[in-house]
Amino acid sequence: MTLVELPKSAASPIPPSRRRGLRWLVATAVALVLLAGVAFGLAEYYYTTVPIPRDTSGTQRVRAENLRPGVANTIVAAVDPDFYQPSSEIVWPSSEITKRYAVLAMDAPWDELDSWRVRVAAHKLEGWFTKNQLLDFYLSTAHYGEGVIGLGQAASLYLGKDTRDLSIAEGALLAAHLDAVPGDLQAAWNRVLDTMVERGWLSTTERTGLVFPRTIQR
Repeated sequence: MTLVELPKSAASPIPPSRRRGLRWLVATAVALVLLAGVAFGLAEYYYTTVPIPRDTSGTQRVRAENLRPGVANTIVAAVDPDFYQPSSEIVWPSSEITKRYAVLAMDAPWDELDSWRVRVAAHKLEGWFTKNQLLDFYLSTAHYGEGVIGLGQAASLYLGKDTRDLSIAEGALLAAHLDAVPGDLQAAWNRVLDTMVERGWLSTTERTGLVFPRTIQR
């Protein structure tokens, strides 16, 4: 008998249970791909339906570059110390300040701050404007309590000053009205300044020399 004539071994049949398992895996993979495609399509459609919020900064516009050095950072420290860093959010990333401005510009309720609609709007804003521009928008539209809107109005009503004349201590006082942690105003003022020291926006020596400002009696 030659080598060619040797009997060939029959291929082992795939067990029925294994065939069923393979079919299930293939079907599951196809279904997941289809679902992912549908989800992506819906997300893209939803994204396009949310408009970019319009500029609502009004006539009392405030620009950070026109403030004394460090004053704008008091607002950032109070609201969003990570404002200048890339967002850690995975879906439609944006900063806290941008989301807050989006809520104000869209005239949306505050409980929608982390909603998809606000996230999309904020993400679009950060694709259209620079961080400096967005900070200017927020400075001009933020609510400082008691119906006070914008840093210009807050500086005038609480301190009797123009925004250009604000010191860091006074900026921190106004920023304390935006602090997310409720409580004593002076405690919030201290948190703002401590955050600035932690971020390297204020030296420890400067921080020690600051005194809590007096406000106008209203």
